[in-house]
Amino acid sequence: MKNFTIILVLLFSLSIVNNGYAQESVPKEVLLNSLNSVNKLKLSNYKTSELIEYNKAYVDKIYTIIDSDKSEKDKKSALKILKTDTDKDLNDLLGKKHFKKYEKLMEDELKPLIKKSKLLKYIT
Repeated sequence: MKNFTIILVLLFSLSIVNNGYAQESVPKEVLLNSLNSVNKLKLSNYKTSELIEYNKAYVDKIYTIIDSDKSEKDKKSALKILKTDTDKDLNDLLGKKHFKKYEKLMEDELKPLIKKSKLLKYIT
């Protein structure tokens, strides 16, 4: 009986430690709001609305990858490819000058979210 109690306590302790290191998930809405916080860029209303529409689809693609059954390595690879494609699209949408400013702004905006979900670092 004593051995059983020790094993039970040990398993319970490991479970608590494991949960402590698990990544938190970032809700879609929080990521989308961060990507859409572009007031500092002073974009035209047209470009802002185009960017918001683009970001909706972008976030859907991100979460399709993150929520998939793929391995961690495959998710990272898919997110890197998505980031490359998105950079090209946003450069076309915003122009080189605004794209660089947007990219820098997003690095700052997404830092707290990256701390919660390490996979998000592959979209910045």
